[in-house]
Amino acid sequence: MAEVLPFPGVRFNPDRIDDLVDVITPPYDVIYAPDRVELEKQHPNNIVRLILSQPTDQDTKQNNQYTRSANLLHQWINDGVLVQDDQPSYYIYNQRFILPEGGVCTRRALVAVGRLEKFTDRIVLPHEKTLAAPKADRLNLMRQTHAHLSPIFLLYSDKEGLVEREMLDFTDAHDPVVDLSSRFGATHQVWQMVDPEINDRIRQVFSNKTLLIADGHHRYETSIAFRDEIRGQAENWCGDEPYNYVMMNLVRMESNGLAVLPIHRLLNNLDLDLLTHATAKLSAAFEVNPFENLDSLKMAQSKLAGVKPAFGYYTKGDQFQLIVGQPPNETDSSLGRLDIKILHDQIIKGVFGVDTTNVAGQQKVSYKVDAQQAIDSVKSGEFQVAILPNPTKVEQVYDVALEGDTMPQKSTFFYPKLATGLTIHLMRPC
Repeated sequence: MAEVLPFPGVRFNPDRIDDLVDVITPPYDVIYAPDRVELEKQHPNNIVRLILSQPTDQDTKQNNQYTRSANLLHQWINDGVLVQDDQPSYYIYNQRFILPEGGVCTRRALVAVGRLEKFTDRIVLPHEKTLAAPKADRLNLMRQTHAHLSPIFLLYSDKEGLVEREMLDFTDAHDPVVDLSSRFGATHQVWQMVDPEINDRIRQVFSNKTLLIADGHHRYETSIAFRDEIRGQAENWCGDEPYNYVMMNLVRMESNGLAVLPIHRLLNNLDLDLLTHATAKLSAAFEVNPFENLDSLKMAQSKLAGVKPAFGYYTKGDQFQLIVGQPPNETDSSLGRLDIKILHDQIIKGVFGVDTTNVAGQQKVSYKVDAQQAIDSVKSGEFQVAILPNPTKVEQVYDVALEGDTMPQKSTFFYPKLATGLTIHLMRPC
């Protein structure tokens, strides 16, 4: 089953960086242009300069955003800004954060490298489909850097809590090598585990596990593509080269540190006649209830989670509405019972004629995690329709993946995002 191993991570040198919070970032795909500029200003060694180097009009095959990232990575290593640990290690990453609805939570992850597996082998399971453009971008970066600059986020089931117990015992007895507070109320702590006995026990636990990708589908598939490229160029290939592995953050599925938020849908470029008759079409297939404000709608909607499919609905100048469907049939597949699947099939496609499985449909749909921001985007005229689903549960995601199905794009938002810049996995020596 899964092969999860320690590795000699590359980390920012605390002797060269006064405050490590100045050099870490969220994942590349949630950093927008204004944030990127601010992160670059924050510190000359902020990792955003590696993961999101920008193109210029003068770019060539020899000098472009990807080659500049690679050159900068090697420069930082040569200058001692980044230092590679001298022993293969597992790392423990504790992320303590405030939930959007209040309350404090801790998510505990094991940082390791895992063998890249074909999805058809059912050792590593996806739950979402991927798009070509993000994979091409990350592949170009990987071709130049030969590094995993940010981890894939995976889940594993461990009802006995064996791995988590090992991590808790270790963190209780040792000081972290990284301990910092972000500007958003979260704390990040990292421990380095080099004990061969502990590490062997952890490795054995994972040897009979199936892993589920929570976040990072594009980067996982990109890593497979890059591995295959390198293997095709190699004269000798034993199968244990670093290219056969990808850096992972592994979180126990049963942990109370897992928070999953809904991702709201915003529609645009819809036919005005279709939009005018949308409420009538919705009323023919769903129960439609008006609400005066977003808070009262969300309260009513949350009570229906797991009982009936329920979606907040808003168009500019109209009332807030709660769209409620019939309980799904127990004989349906796990995918067919998901609110998010019902939303895409029966509302986005069935009512608005938008098929998100093709490029034309994808261009009419945008996404926001914050419900109020989604509503404001419609009020401003940027979008025509906001549709707000309930969150998908972790167990539902796992069930869909076990049955070999994949969910619509942007079905889950695991909160908060993992920090990028705490560890790097080099696939070849610098």
